Amino acid sequence: MSNESRVSFTWFVIAAILLLSTLPFAEPNQPRVLLVEVSGYISPATEDHVSNAINEASRLDCAAVLMTIDTFGGSVDSMFNIVASMQRSPIPVIGFVYPAGVQALSAGTYILLASDYSAMAPYTTIGSAQPVIGTTPTNETKYVNFLAEKIVGYARLHGRNETQARRFITHNDNLLAEDALDRHVIEAVASSPEELLAKADGAKVNTLYGERTLNVAGAKIIRFQRSVRVRLLEVFTDPLISSLMVGIGFLVLVLGLMSPGWGAEVAGIVMLILGLAGQGFNVNISALALMAIGSALLFYELKTPGFGVIGIGGMVIFAIGMGFIITYPPEPILVSREWVNIFIWTTLGVMSVAGGFFSILIYKAVQATRMKRRLGGLPRGEGRAVDDLGPDKPGYVVVEGEYWKAKSREPIPSGSRVQVTGAEGKTLTVEKKES
Repeated sequence: MSNESRVSFTWFVIAAILLLSTLPFAEPNQPRVLLVEVSGYISPATEDHVSNAINEASRLDCAAVLMTIDTFGGSVDSMFNIVASMQRSPIPVIGFVYPAGVQALSAGTYILLASDYSAMAPYTTIGSAQPVIGTTPTNETKYVNFLAEKIVGYARLHGRNETQARRFITHNDNLLAEDALDRHVIEAVASSPEELLAKADGAKVNTLYGERTLNVAGAKIIRFQRSVRVRLLEVFTDPLISSLMVGIGFLVLVLGLMSPGWGAEVAGIVMLILGLAGQGFNVNISALALMAIGSALLFYELKTPGFGVIGIGGMVIFAIGMGFIITYPPEPILVSREWVNIFIWTTLGVMSVAGGFFSILIYKAVQATRMKRRLGGLPRGEGRAVDDLGPDKPGYVVVEGEYWKAKSREPIPSGSRVQVTGAEGKTLTVEKKES
């Protein structure tokens, strides 16, 4: 081996050692726990987020799903769907009101009591789970009795205080972490996820699939990130935003129908779709409708090119619809989740760049239309007749790349070369130039 080969091999070995030293190595047989955050308003976005997390935990063969909860409540339908995902999960779900000082009220209390193992951080609060219709708490027995029995069922499955569970609904009780532990509503009080896993290790929990034992001591915690679809849904499922979308969208639609031609009708339909999706209408159907509208606008722009405003609007609407409909693909998949996320963000990035390019074109086109013609005098020289010209038949000629009105003392057919001889006001006088 030559000296140059030895030097190259040595540097290769050094680089490989440095690279390997930076890679994280998991301990042999180290368990993994997937941490998913449930915060803010409980909505269809939260449903998707929790469902995706449980599927990901199954794919990674995690020992448990650790769900941190920080919410004032939300949609009853979304709450029941979240609980259904938790109960269908083959992996135990640990509910944890975290960080210290937050709350899991109303729908958050249901989710906590439905967890296979429940815990709270110091100074956190649960309770106030009386149903609300609109903005008013209701004592209608049809709702109160049903919800009370549901939460009692969750408590009974996991061996918790059924009486106190019912009082969360009927009396709007609120409990701090220590009180909840004393009344056997939760299993532990912990200051951090690591402390909670240490306390939960070895605990036996009851699930719909039977008894399970938590083996989570020293587990590696993997944080589950929100998908593009979930982030979009979080915006449009906000009660205030969805209500505004429906109300304003209806008014804009009426305005568009009364004054067609300005695109208000399309904007109104899009706003109505987004508002209805935020209020619980099927998200996938809404996404397909948005993508169809966006595609139609793009096709219209291609057929009737203008300043590009319709095309950009179509791209934006299509991108929102695609963002709604993109979710993690069904199992099995042959690519990593990281690759899927990179693909999604790359696609949205390319569309954003294209949208920016069209925006620049629109800006330049508007500038050109508003630019005042600067005339330094009438043109001289040669040009081309656009129309047939004659003594009593004025028309247009092209001189120096611009269209000018012109007339001639002799007949000049269109397409002929002409010579400018003078002007009468803004009208040129020309004569035919022989080849």
